[in-house]
Amino acid sequence: MTSDQLRTKAITINFTQEEYDELQKRKENSTCPNMALYLRKRLYSRKIVTTFRNRSQDDILEEISRSRRCLESARAQLAHALTESPERAYLLEITDRIDLEMRKQTSLVKKLLSLWLP
Repeated sequence: MTSDQLRTKAITINFTQEEYDELQKRKENSTCPNMALYLRKRLYSRKIVTTFRNRSQDDILEEISRSRRCLESARAQLAHALTESPERAYLLEITDRIDLEMRKQTSLVKKLLSLWLP
């Protein structure tokens, strides 16, 4: 935006708390980063892209992520705790297999979720 296009004029609008909460909720469900941009788009009837978050989808992905972090932490502790031994190599191999399987499951879950929400 050039200096001759800067927005220098302000408008103050008063809302009730309920009205403001509704506007805030609608803004959060859009891709607009701030209320001013959201209101300008609404004022000029421009297209507003809304987003929809699927809580169950988010929960699944969060749980998978948490499980992977736990596995990575356990693997790191295992690598530092055990000295070179056949047992250590075996346990590290098992954690590698688990990690590979979790990556496959994560990929599968993402594919299924993309079918739920095209």
